[in-house]
Amino acid sequence: MKKLLAVLVGSAAALLTGCGGGGGGSTQQLAGDSGATSPLAAYIGTWQSACDNHDRQMLVIAFKSDGSGSLELTPTGETYFKADCSGPVVATDGMSAKVTGKPDGTADMLIKLADNAAATTLRVDKVTSSVPAYTFQRSGATVKYVLRDGKQQWCVDVDNGESCMLDEGMQPALSVPGGLSLRGNDLYTVMLDKGAYVLDMHYVKK
Repeated sequence: MKKLLAVLVGSAAALLTGCGGGGGGSTQQLAGDSGATSPLAAYIGTWQSACDNHDRQMLVIAFKSDGSGSLELTPTGETYFKADCSGPVVATDGMSAKVTGKPDGTADMLIKLADNAAATTLRVDKVTSSVPAYTFQRSGATVKYVLRDGKQQWCVDVDNGESCMLDEGMQPALSVPGGLSLRGNDLYTVMLDKGAYVLDMHYVKK
């Protein structure tokens, strides 16, 4: 199962892979900013993660059309037939509802960007991310919806076997703090893990 969907199922502390925790530090309220003037404008676009054994995460960020200055985040996952993510996409995973990210100021956070790296300071734009009740979805021409071990799941053939994702049914609405940080074309997201803020995902601009 893709990390995007595993995080959503497993923890209300991370509303999506791509929106995580906030932190202490100086705060600047941004909720009233329009899309034209908001510092969050730098995040607008399509972002993708590195390939991870058939899977690649995508995150589309846009401003909501209501003029509030809040973000609309659409996370998806792509499964490729080949483990190195070359060739065709055989399945696309996502959610039935879009995520809203409401600006909540900024903070400097010490974050390790790799397992064996020293912590570095990231300037994080905090958001409160919320989503109404939702379901997970998987689509693709060769995706099969099957019952195995008493559980419904979507499965698709890949070059070394199958990639399957459980149908978890309706998930409750969530509202959690989140954070985004940008360095050049690199987007970092952080999440709260056991009381500390840690790196969640690393994306690059597509």
